[in-house]
Amino acid sequence: MLVRLIRLVLFTFLFGIPCSIGWSEVNPKLKEAQEILSEMGYKVGPSDGLWGKKTDTALQQLYKSNNSVFDGVFDDNELYFLIEIKNNLTQEPVNKSIFVSDKIYNDFMKTPKENKIQSCGFDGYSPNWQVINKDLAPRIKGYNSRMDNKPSVEGVHSFIVQAKYLKAITYAMVSEDIELKEKLFDKLYDWAFQDALSATMQCYSNGPQGILPACEGAWSDPDGQDLAPIKDATHMLEIVMSLNYVYKLYFSDYQSKDERHKVILGWFESFYHRIKPAKDFYFGNYVGWYLPNISIQHSQNKSYKFMVKNMVKGLDEWTFADGSMKNLTTRGDHALWYHHRGIGEAFIIIEVAKTANIEIPATLEKKLLKAVELFHDAYLDHSVIEPWAKKAHNSQASNGYQKDMPALDSVANLSAWFQIFQFRYPEHRTAKWLNKELTSRARSVKIADNTGVTLGCIHKALSDSSPEALAKQKEKRIQDASELSIFEIDGETFNLTLDKVDFIETKSFYLERSKEYLKPYQLHKAKIQGSLRVNSNNKQIGFSTLVYKHADTKEQRLVIHVDDFSMEALKRHIEPLQKKCGLEMNEWGWLSFISKTNNISNATNQQCHYDYFKEENDKEAWELFQTVLGGTDSILNYLKTNVLR
Repeated sequence: MLVRLIRLVLFTFLFGIPCSIGWSEVNPKLKEAQEILSEMGYKVGPSDGLWGKKTDTALQQLYKSNNSVFDGVFDDNELYFLIEIKNNLTQEPVNKSIFVSDKIYNDFMKTPKENKIQSCGFDGYSPNWQVINKDLAPRIKGYNSRMDNKPSVEGVHSFIVQAKYLKAITYAMVSEDIELKEKLFDKLYDWAFQDALSATMQCYSNGPQGILPACEGAWSDPDGQDLAPIKDATHMLEIVMSLNYVYKLYFSDYQSKDERHKVILGWFESFYHRIKPAKDFYFGNYVGWYLPNISIQHSQNKSYKFMVKNMVKGLDEWTFADGSMKNLTTRGDHALWYHHRGIGEAFIIIEVAKTANIEIPATLEKKLLKAVELFHDAYLDHSVIEPWAKKAHNSQASNGYQKDMPALDSVANLSAWFQIFQFRYPEHRTAKWLNKELTSRARSVKIADNTGVTLGCIHKALSDSSPEALAKQKEKRIQDASELSIFEIDGETFNLTLDKVDFIETKSFYLERSKEYLKPYQLHKAKIQGSLRVNSNNKQIGFSTLVYKHADTKEQRLVIHVDDFSMEALKRHIEPLQKKCGLEMNEWGWLSFISKTNNISNATNQQCHYDYFKEENDKEAWELFQTVLGGTDSILNYLKTNVLR
């Protein structure tokens, strides 16, 4: 009996009042909590500071209504939670979004349209309505536990629809296109009216149970080929919540009296009960389900700062002093990729906390800077991450090599941290490296599947528009321009100075009009057949290949396909050219030639291509490259005159 009493006293001292037992002494903090609960309409009986079943039930109900779970122990956390809810009960959310403050968003929207378009890489962009109009499916069904059967999953096209739709919203933001905004709003209404994705099997509940019994048992097959409806449910919610997030920022105050809002909001709210409560912090699943639960609280004008504080606390505990992240940096041959994902989630958490005015511990900031530096160094040298990767947590041994970490421009998932970091820490060595490595084609500034809101684009545009950044850009522009031997500058425009070359048609062109391959930015696309004649010496070179004009209105850019036999001399240099100059103007067998541009980065890249072929010991390739570049204007004029748009 004495031992039991000692254990009980020790437990209470360490953790608070254990609610499974009665308590005979008055607790002033519990009394205050009971008074707050009573004011909020919960039936707790007399506010006497004594624990009882009514108080226990009231707390459970309160936590459930706030998309969380009462852990059965009353301590300071419960009291602080109650006080916060009381103080914020009638208070409107300060910001439209949980991810970005109204101030930052308004500053972004005030940035000149041309600057936003350039920063976020939307020159020549057109929304892909061919994909968007395929619409979200009624349901997602059929994922196996390993998720290696994606092509056979019912409704899987919804992910590409989501991606193209979110990208179009980002473009509507930066281009300030009101007509496009209306069209996108109406498309969201259509999906809501059709109750899209709602037929997906429900696997989560916002009650204590969390996961419903029918969805338990994933990986019953050791090879992961068993059907796993919980995968269907998880990915469905990711789509719905991403649309919910971006709706609140971009559409919530659009034509506020429009009846379509009621349908859209009703559709979103119909999924709220399918979302698991946030309790324990972990990486993945929307940061242990914190983000969707915080967003729901925000939508319902309820307090959510307590959740944000817990999320920040969890991040602090899961990020270590050496820069590694729990269960991520130790993932064997995928450690670098998972470490990147952890950083991505971490900086989303930090932005949510800043937006909610939650203080970030200095120790956490220091650890995150260390994590970023670890990624930077390991990206350049995989051996750097090996001390952690060799532990091979839930993974294969790395043996010094990391898999599935693509070029930075190609990273979309949780990649907004690339731009957030440059905005928050512009003088850090990794910020400068990211600024140098990332181009306007970076997916991180165009789409954000996890947050819906493209934090990458917002922070990139603001970084580029700061007085310090503008001064540095001007200085860099002058320096870069002095190194461009093939261009002359006329104000803001770079004009090619090479000998002019004429394109002469020898056979009629024929059109490339396959819908699968014809993109909105590909103008006058056709296979042309002729020769290129150099004006200075009348020498002619055969030219026959698939070409198009890039839709960027501020550039004269010809894009040619190098798979044709006549382009073999260029094709054999594609890979080494990519290594030297990057993918900006050389990808998937397409090679760009620019004769006029306002973009210093593109002019510099064209110079890089020129210098590469000049330095290579390949006379045939060098001659062909010069000739095509010199003939860019002539070929583009031919396309404009002869080939329909």
